[in-house]
Amino acid sequence: MTQPAPGPSDPAVPDGDYLPPEGAYREAAPRLTAADDPLVNPPEQYIAGWAHRTGMLLRRSARPLAVIFVLTHTLPALAFTLLLRGIAPELRELDLRLFSGRGERLLGALLVAGLAYAVAVLLPQLLGYAAATHHATRQAAGLTVSIGQSLRFGLRRLLGLAAYQLVAYVLVGVAVAAVAMCCVGAADYLGLVPTALVYVYLAMATALVGPAYLFERRNAIADSFRLFHAALWPNAARLLLVGLTVLASSFAEVMVGAIGDRAGAALGVTATVPLIPVTGAVLTAAVEVPLTMLLFSGVLITYAERLGAERGIGTADLAGRLR
Repeated sequence: MTQPAPGPSDPAVPDGDYLPPEGAYREAAPRLTAADDPLVNPPEQYIAGWAHRTGMLLRRSARPLAVIFVLTHTLPALAFTLLLRGIAPELRELDLRLFSGRGERLLGALLVAGLAYAVAVLLPQLLGYAAATHHATRQAAGLTVSIGQSLRFGLRRLLGLAAYQLVAYVLVGVAVAAVAMCCVGAADYLGLVPTALVYVYLAMATALVGPAYLFERRNAIADSFRLFHAALWPNAARLLLVGLTVLASSFAEVMVGAIGDRAGAALGVTATVPLIPVTGAVLTAAVEVPLTMLLFSGVLITYAERLGAERGIGTADLAGRLR
């Protein structure tokens, strides 16, 4: 004889919100083969499979990724824009002050602004990338996840991620500056060609530093170079495609920001009222956030594809590495 199901008042039924353990989700989820893995693109599907998985990631995680990037990219950038308005007149007179011998105060302001930008904008952006990686990977694996959990994961990994990214930025900057000093002066504008090529190569070779650290937490720069060169031309094709979104984002930011400024000025708002920069920043975010989501998705799928080809792992294994 079957036992009746316990009622809500039965002491065996736990109070409050109850979620089964993650193992129950894994057992209930369908067993995926390599051909339909949501993140790891098998080599035989080439760039078409990579593009399909990038699009599926965006469709599956569009809302939480948009919220994460608005919180960590748009709002800090908007706040910094408003704070920077106080020294905008100083920046407009940069050349005049430097050549007139009054540049010490301006250089100090630039240094403070640079440090403030790193703390107020760059660090939140890295937090957003870490949180988005956590959320998109767990969601693809069929596990429960919330935006709060992903942001807490990003906070735990923020310092290590920032350290690796700083080293990568310095590496790229020093190499590009060295090539520019050697080539630009000797060949004038033609020297910009090898400088641009070196920058593009290093930008692609270090593009996987973020996911390499988040999933492995060691040797992220070396792993990024190794994975990039393991399939040089396929990786270059994928990363060049997503790299175009960065250029599109930059152009769109300038153009849409200018439209917002003109719209604010057309309303008769004076330059001392913050509505003009706010209007431009809001319009910029409407373009920048989707492009950031596309860039993030392309890099994550590229990393997952290379790690899967190297070690034969799937999305469930990637989710298990995000602790």
